[in-house]
Amino acid sequence: MSTTEPRPGRRRPGRPRGQDSSVVREAALGAAIDLIAEHGYAATSMAQVAEAAGISPSGLAHHFPSKAALLGAVLDHRDSIDTLPAAEGAGAWAVFDGLVELARVNAGRRQLVALYTTVIGEAVGPDHPAHDWMLRHFEVSLALLEDAVREGQRTGEIAADAPARHIARTTISLMDGLQVQWLLDPSVDMPAELGRYVEELRRRWGTGPAELS
Repeated sequence: MSTTEPRPGRRRPGRPRGQDSSVVREAALGAAIDLIAEHGYAATSMAQVAEAAGISPSGLAHHFPSKAALLGAVLDHRDSIDTLPAAEGAGAWAVFDGLVELARVNAGRRQLVALYTTVIGEAVGPDHPAHDWMLRHFEVSLALLEDAVREGQRTGEIAADAPARHIARTTISLMDGLQVQWLLDPSVDMPAELGRYVEELRRRWGTGPAELS
């Protein structure tokens, strides 16, 4: 599902008449998401984003003064949407179940998944404007899953010898890899594959009755 707002067929100077500033900003973000997902950040220009959004370059610059600022806003938008469902008080495994649900939701928003995989591929170099975002993304993701395993060990839900860091890193690698496979072949069932993996983790490292049966 594209997050892009419907765009006018002809670009107008400045902000389209009658449109609220926030609507114009969302249109610009949507256009940037589509273009960066398809062509990459380096090959996407501010002029292309403005044209696709139906606004003038000066209108785009009013909201995003630079290409780096636009990319930052795109990544912030992506992060605000791509979050785990709340799982308070549901136990240590709820974080992993939340990843399965997130994979299910992501199967309906192809452009955001394409944006993510495109940007992380480009942002390996330290001079890329998304490099620091990528480092933070993986640090936060690793910490979230590792903390979930350690909390499960503390409460007795997960075996004491479970390799928390390894489980966290492997889970992220699988989820990212499934997204690439799904982009190439939409018949890949991301939530089903990830769900099987989480169940395997439960059987191997869980200590509750359901895991021991």
